[in-house]
Amino acid sequence: MTMRNARRGVLAATMAAGLLALPATADTTRLTIATYVTPMHGMSQWLERWTAELTEASDGRLEFDILHGAQMGPPPRYYDIARNRQADITWVLHGATPGRFELTEMSNMPFLFCSAEQATTVVNHPRLRDEFTDAEHRGVEVLMVFAHPPGQIHMAEGAVRRLEDLQGQALRPASAAVGQLIAELGGRPVGLPPTEMAEGLQRRTIDGVMIDYGGSGIAFQLGSHLASATHVDAYISTFALVMNPGSLAELPEDLQALILESTQGREAEIGGIWDSISTAGRGILADAGVEMIELEEAELARLREAGARVTERYIAELDGKNLPGSAVYELIQELIAEVGPIGEGC
Repeated sequence: MTMRNARRGVLAATMAAGLLALPATADTTRLTIATYVTPMHGMSQWLERWTAELTEASDGRLEFDILHGAQMGPPPRYYDIARNRQADITWVLHGATPGRFELTEMSNMPFLFCSAEQATTVVNHPRLRDEFTDAEHRGVEVLMVFAHPPGQIHMAEGAVRRLEDLQGQALRPASAAVGQLIAELGGRPVGLPPTEMAEGLQRRTIDGVMIDYGGSGIAFQLGSHLASATHVDAYISTFALVMNPGSLAELPEDLQALILESTQGREAEIGGIWDSISTAGRGILADAGVEMIELEEAELARLREAGARVTERYIAELDGKNLPGSAVYELIQELIAEVGPIGEGC
């Protein structure tokens, strides 16, 4: 049993034994949560509900301030914001800091998942987290890992109907893996914070972006800057809800247990939210006049072959550094087969 699971087990057992009964009166602890999307985003709304649940379950001993909308800076900062305790809890995008979470990013390889719910069920699976990925999150407590729905190709001008249409095009990737896929197809990956995508498209410093429909249609409102979106379900990006260990350790043990247990078994709920955001985002883009394109099967097969080459190179790269790349990929494939095709898009 890992230290993480051992600690959670001890706390849960202690609560079950009645040794940590909630006191009738106690001081209130206020925790700060920082995010980089608007309060209207589906995940932001989930955080509002989650914190309300915790406040109620703690009889008001836990209260929360949520700072939405990148008030503390762009997405790459949010891991260190939690680690350095500038906020108690943050929502981290792994792809925003390429190379920092090398094993976690294996799940970002092309064409692994068909929905956010399926991906979230796999990437938050105890076997994957306990054996490999939680250890990469040094200096924070991982409360949950989750994923957005598969990403698509969005272009400011023209459309992608054949892979050759990507030749020489500058596209903003969602992660290092997606950047490698763009390069494999003859495109030019251009790193850019997600909050700067709209300006990049408007100024034509980029020709397009690879992002999920919820991100393009809702979170970053790119519809007015896009001409087309080509449906390819190419990849997912992963996130983690993390907490500063000191912020957690300073709480009474019953409140620690309450927080740790509150994110258990919520994969279908959170994955379903992300899948519904994708469906809504696609509708918003279509209503904005963005041409929605289905890639022909022959072209999609070529794209999958390119994705397989990217994955093979990444596994070899990790194995060459004595990291368990092959083992992580094999476990992900095993878990995908175990959970099956669940959620919208499968």
